[in-house]
Amino acid sequence: MVRVVSGESWNELEARCVVPFYRQLMGIKALEAGPSTLAAVAALVDAAQPDEVVYLLRSGWREQVVGAWLSLAHPYDESVLAALSHALEASQGSLTAPALLTAVATLEAPTATTSIQTYYEADVAGSWGCAGLAEAAAAMLPASPLPVPAAEDKEIFEALSVLANCLKPVADQTAGSGDT
Repeated sequence: MVRVVSGESWNELEARCVVPFYRQLMGIKALEAGPSTLAAVAALVDAAQPDEVVYLLRSGWREQVVGAWLSLAHPYDESVLAALSHALEASQGSLTAPALLTAVATLEAPTATTSIQTYYEADVAGSWGCAGLAEAAAAMLPASPLPVPAAEDKEIFEALSVLANCLKPVADQTAGSGDT
């Protein structure tokens, strides 16, 4: 049986969204992605449908990396925010956590603080290497329960947040600036 998401098969969705981009977006590599890659990802963010994003976030790690960035298209979709929070809480480290942490904090998901804390505790216990980024993500939210992040982690997370805000759909950016 071929799964269908937004009218295309899983293989078509993976070929369009995951395969071309996950290597450039995993970990903190998105900060090194070239302009053509970022422009292509921004176009995907603009076109991403909620069911596609949820499907990616509920899939394997490569799909979750891309799904995290694509989630920026749906700041008010409860199914996307729930799948994003769950993916972060289930994440096991440095390949997926930076994108998931960035998306959860940028979108200010209703469970952002709890999800970040859950991930942080698992990261510390498992020594996965992204606890500092979790501290930095939590520091962007009101009443962070986590320790103050190191300067380097804060700087990296701020750069990821800037990137996330640049990748948000154009309509979102103009609405936020008052331009029409």
